[in-house]
Amino acid sequence: MFEKIKYLGVVFLCIFLLSFLVNSCEEAVPEYYQCITSSGRGNAIKNYLVYINNPQSLANPGLVLLASCYGPENGKASVEINRNRYEVPEITRGLSVKIVIPVSKDHLVKGINRIAYYSDAEEGKYTVHDSRIASVENTSARVLGQTYRILGREVPKTISNFDFVMNYNGEGKRKESDLPEWAQRGKIRYYRAGIDYDHLDRMFEMFEEAHINLVLLQVATPSDLNSEEYQRYKRFIDRCHENAIKVMYDGGSGSLPIRLNAITFEAVLEHPAWKEWISKDEYGLLRWRGRPGSIFLPDLSNTDYRKEVLKNTAIAISAGCDEFYYDWAIGGTEDLVRFFREVRELTESMGKYVTIYANTHGHIIVNGVCDIDKSEGTAEPGIWPDGQWIHNVAQARFYYATGDGWKPYRSKYGGGRTPTMRDGMRACWQRPLAEASAFQSHFAIAETGNKLRNGWVLKNNEVALEIWNDICVYNTFFAENEDLYTNVETVSEVGLIAPPLVPSFFVVLEREPIYDALAEMNVMYDVLLLPRITSEKLTRYKTLVIPDLPWVTDKQLEMLRQFKSNGGKIYTLGSYNDLQKIATETSPLSLVTELKNSNARNEFGQKLRNLTGEPLVTLKNSKYVLANIVRKKDTGKIIVHFVNYAEAVKNLKVQINLENVLDSINESSIALFSPDIVPKQLESLALTGKTLEVTIPELKIYNVLTIN
Repeated sequence: MFEKIKYLGVVFLCIFLLSFLVNSCEEAVPEYYQCITSSGRGNAIKNYLVYINNPQSLANPGLVLLASCYGPENGKASVEINRNRYEVPEITRGLSVKIVIPVSKDHLVKGINRIAYYSDAEEGKYTVHDSRIASVENTSARVLGQTYRILGREVPKTISNFDFVMNYNGEGKRKESDLPEWAQRGKIRYYRAGIDYDHLDRMFEMFEEAHINLVLLQVATPSDLNSEEYQRYKRFIDRCHENAIKVMYDGGSGSLPIRLNAITFEAVLEHPAWKEWISKDEYGLLRWRGRPGSIFLPDLSNTDYRKEVLKNTAIAISAGCDEFYYDWAIGGTEDLVRFFREVRELTESMGKYVTIYANTHGHIIVNGVCDIDKSEGTAEPGIWPDGQWIHNVAQARFYYATGDGWKPYRSKYGGGRTPTMRDGMRACWQRPLAEASAFQSHFAIAETGNKLRNGWVLKNNEVALEIWNDICVYNTFFAENEDLYTNVETVSEVGLIAPPLVPSFFVVLEREPIYDALAEMNVMYDVLLLPRITSEKLTRYKTLVIPDLPWVTDKQLEMLRQFKSNGGKIYTLGSYNDLQKIATETSPLSLVTELKNSNARNEFGQKLRNLTGEPLVTLKNSKYVLANIVRKKDTGKIIVHFVNYAEAVKNLKVQINLENVLDSINESSIALFSPDIVPKQLESLALTGKTLEVTIPELKIYNVLTIN
């Protein structure tokens, strides 16, 4: 009986699928026939069905597919169309690839056609994201394009979105001159731990104590402008402005029934018409964002849905909000770029300039359209109980690269990894504040939990107030020494070229061991995103490190050859043959995963020193101290940040080599700063040419050394 019911269920599903496909093809022959995922032969990578009402109408039929290879080797594949076999061109590992394969008309039938993709090698596994039958111009199977760049997040990857990414030339990308002065890097002390409206006097006292100048308003935007709720909303914004505090509107707030990339189940029950705004899968079923029964994933390409989201944005602008925060800025690249363009047009039409801060989950094209970068992947830095050294430098370096060196990057604790607890509360705030500031980021006072926040507000918890005092001391230091953090750029002789996979909470960065190793050896390096390298950018580096790039364009390869011909050095770890041929030094890819081993790290460090010469900074008696050197743009002022991840270090011996960085060093200008209670007088200062040797009497958590 069960088998009979199961059989009938399969029949009904096939009838529904056929009806869906036939109806989609009845009215007119489309430019292409979309293939629909189907169950099929178990040894296939992916199975599809496609209903073709008239194969003869396709002048030159072809199979167009979008695929990615995730195996250790490039993907070797084949496809069967109605049992007729075709070879699939090799799919380069780590890329999204668009492929066309001409198909014989004789191999297509009127009605249902069955397509099955196979892997020809166990080590070359790949996946197919999108597949279709269309009229094509090509006469042989070939790769039409490939890209590292993200096509979408939380939505299916499509050929149309691939085409958008491949043809995108930076339209709408923000410039440094577009950013208002108040929002620039180094100027923000950011609070987003929630507002207690019953104790607003105390909240504003807290803001003053900690020099807070940006707060997130995590409440639903009132739609009734005559309501008391709206008046309270507006009064809070006005009071912030009276106290020189900017206000951020939360366009992704969980309290909104409809927001960017979310429509609640309750909202759809109350507004049945909104059902048309929900994204649907290839079978026409509504898509949930996360677990079923909670939040639907909207269709960001739907004009009416975007207009509804923008209504709240317009209210926030009229109420005086200075910045928009859009959490879960996910979807297809084209849809997101269009949405943020509409947000920008709305602000301009209302005569306002409102910055856009979005959690794009590592999507560099969408990040480029926004004003500020965002990630949630930071962990509490320090030496954890298991002896593991945790820092977020790799992420800070990466976001510095995605922001072209000028765009602010804001981080907060994420992932719940919090070993430093006291009285049930997260207790260590100085080190993440120091780390963020030292590596050109902003750290948000966020996700504190009610117990900690209530202790701050009500002043009834000794531990909470001790923690708040630590925050106030550090923020006061940042406010009083703002010049150390604004209008600066990194000083690095090593550029690390990498594809744009950002190490966020949502993306595992496979190359992270090499980024961590460079930071922990205090090698001053910049991440250079492959799609953004230019000949001009490369000239500032002495050495380029290229870990495991399986492919570059002809133009990019020519730039690298030119860099080497101009005297630059290239060190590859893995990477494909054309890159290894032009390398000055090579190592196998396996070295990347072995870098936590001291022997492997020593080998890597020695090869790198052979190429770069004397390092910019050397710390002679410390194991868990990271340094970062920056310079004030267009000046000879150098700032060196030191962050300690373990117990306090006494008499830290530092050597700083600025031979290729400065024209001269003014010995009397060298000074030491710190928010910690430590001696500020330098010891054993010696200057030989442009090499400075100095002893820092004590490094508790964070010190700053200034030169010139």
